[in-house]
Amino acid sequence: MRKVKYFLRGRLFPCALLFALIVTGGVLLALWLPRLLAPVAVLERVLSFAVALYVVQSREIPAAKIAKLVLLFLPWTGAILCLVFRPSNEDDRGHGTRGCARGACGGQTSAARKTEYFPVGRAMYERLLSDLKGAEKHIFLEYYIIARGKFWGDVLDVLEERAAAGVDVRIIYDGFGCACTLPEGYPKELAGRGIRAAVYKPPRVGRGFSRRDHSKLAVIDDVAYVGGINIADEYIGEKLRFGHWKDSAIRIEGGISAFSERFLRTWYALRPSDGIPELPKSAQGDIPFSPLFDGDGARDIPRLFLLLFARARERLYLFTPYLSLPRTLLDALAAAAGAGADVRIMIPHIPDKRAVFFLTRAYARLLLEKGVGVREYTPGFLHAKSAAVDGEYALVSSYNLDFRSLYVQAECGALVKDPALAEALERDFLAAWEQGTDVKKANAFVRAAGRIAMLFAPLT
Repeated sequence: MRKVKYFLRGRLFPCALLFALIVTGGVLLALWLPRLLAPVAVLERVLSFAVALYVVQSREIPAAKIAKLVLLFLPWTGAILCLVFRPSNEDDRGHGTRGCARGACGGQTSAARKTEYFPVGRAMYERLLSDLKGAEKHIFLEYYIIARGKFWGDVLDVLEERAAAGVDVRIIYDGFGCACTLPEGYPKELAGRGIRAAVYKPPRVGRGFSRRDHSKLAVIDDVAYVGGINIADEYIGEKLRFGHWKDSAIRIEGGISAFSERFLRTWYALRPSDGIPELPKSAQGDIPFSPLFDGDGARDIPRLFLLLFARARERLYLFTPYLSLPRTLLDALAAAAGAGADVRIMIPHIPDKRAVFFLTRAYARLLLEKGVGVREYTPGFLHAKSAAVDGEYALVSSYNLDFRSLYVQAECGALVKDPALAEALERDFLAAWEQGTDVKKANAFVRAAGRIAMLFAPLT
């Protein structure tokens, strides 16, 4: 009931209501008015043509443009959907100026003193609380979802205590991701506890919904956490959703200045009056890693994945909850498998979104035909977004292997050259693989429907 209350009282409800009314009106126009009034049909075609011109000149990737042009064959509704899911033209300085993958994409790498892999959310939760309690200078949290419950309650108690002790505590959460988990005006409630908060693009009528802050990032003095784990009870096993919730994250100690900079640039874009404080440079270690960030414009994260797939000589293991890849990455996975590497991908068995899961299975079957191993995590929903290459490289991030993560949303993560970390990730993957089941075979109708669905994959 709490989620329903937050939804009805929040900004998402009027947006959803308006969207439903517009789509309903479009469907009615498509069904009835053209039969009664020919000029209405002409007007619809003029609108579709105008939207087509808008789509062609937009900054979206070609695959997304093609999908939207196909969508325009739907009378009225197609044009409306294209406008609703348009790319945002708003100032996105917080995520658009910092580059994509330092080191991995040609920039500066960093070096950690220690790394630690968490194969489940409960393990990260316990370590995170310990670090929060020991914070002396600053705590920066940036999450797609924060939900009231045990996890957030325990974190909030520590944040309030640390803020009272003089620690600089700041939180960024996504307005769409938290629309049903936090009440409207929650930053004011946090301010009463001495905690500053900013909301990334809260839903409102007239604003595009495509670009979200999908990051999972915690920076605590000289330590950073990245991965797939949001601050909600299902991630630590306190709440059962879709069976066992399998996720992953890493803790990086030392060399984490880039993560602090990323958070503060986003913060400044949302709350420019606060300014950006000067932070001491994080002390380096001897474990090389590349902080991964999305860029706005030239998207180099897909190129990073392409290089990572091409690097695999012996084995490449991948966790992902959603699977819908551009042709270049599909071919790279197939090429690695064809060259003799053991390429395996783990996807969920119990879906959280059935339509997206249908698409994931369609891509899984395509990869199976190309020699890539794919299994489903039988105990429940797999939300981890991580990879291990040849027992040498480990990648843990918020990036799903789909168009939205690779090209649209704000994400973060780390690519670490650390055999011990890669070995821990591989052990976790192989244990999950043993618990997996083969992808369900499909009849001719399901296969054909899957290929049609792939046309619209860039929009999911």
